[in-house]
Amino acid sequence: MANLFHKLGHKYGSSLIKGKWYYKSFFGSEEEAIEAETWVGRQLAVKIIQEMKIDVDPSHQQIVNKVGEKLCKRVTDKNRKFHFYMLFASDVNAFALPGGYIFLTDALLKLVDKNRDEIAFILAHEILHVMLKHPFNRIIADHSFRAVSNIVVKKGILGTFAKQALGDLLKKSYSREKELEADRYAVRLMYSAGFNPRSAKTLLCKLAPGSPADLPVYNYFLTHPSIDERIEKIDKLIDQYQMKFERKQV
Repeated sequence: MANLFHKLGHKYGSSLIKGKWYYKSFFGSEEEAIEAETWVGRQLAVKIIQEMKIDVDPSHQQIVNKVGEKLCKRVTDKNRKFHFYMLFASDVNAFALPGGYIFLTDALLKLVDKNRDEIAFILAHEILHVMLKHPFNRIIADHSFRAVSNIVVKKGILGTFAKQALGDLLKKSYSREKELEADRYAVRLMYSAGFNPRSAKTLLCKLAPGSPADLPVYNYFLTHPSIDERIEKIDKLIDQYQMKFERKQV
């Protein structure tokens, strides 16, 4: 999968945007902005599905969908819709595209041994990246604003642009601040949906250097901040909000 990302990743044009991009500056209302973002994300998702092998095990998709549905019920912005896909790949990975298209690899599902609480943190983390507009803002920052806006407004075919945008999205890591921001809100989201917030820590421990897992980890889990820092921040957050978890008997 890393090779695919490398092939997809060729920088497109010169960046015409410097500094902070204001989400509604071009696309109008919040609803129109989300519609534009979703359209771009949908085209990129189609490209991923065309280029990569989909995990056809229905039990895997069912687990992810059930966890995702519980999280989505707790998302306050009902204009946001999320779609979850399983990929068959040896890389331990998860990533989000603009508009709420979220992908996980079967290797990641195997690493967590289908633990729903750990899956909840993974999905919540990616959901928050989308809600905080990190994927779309990256595309805007990395590419010509005119090119992106023309594609969206005219509903043109992404074509080569899709490959270039995907490459930039999937090869690069988010900043330390964005990762910590996504972690912070993800833990609160998973807790509100009835999942154990401490599972965020157990997941990260599995990915720490020297952990028993001997799987290739690409991009998503090799980002700054360090895993130790992320765990420390999550610990403080759980204490701050006095998150007490007890599994309900069914």
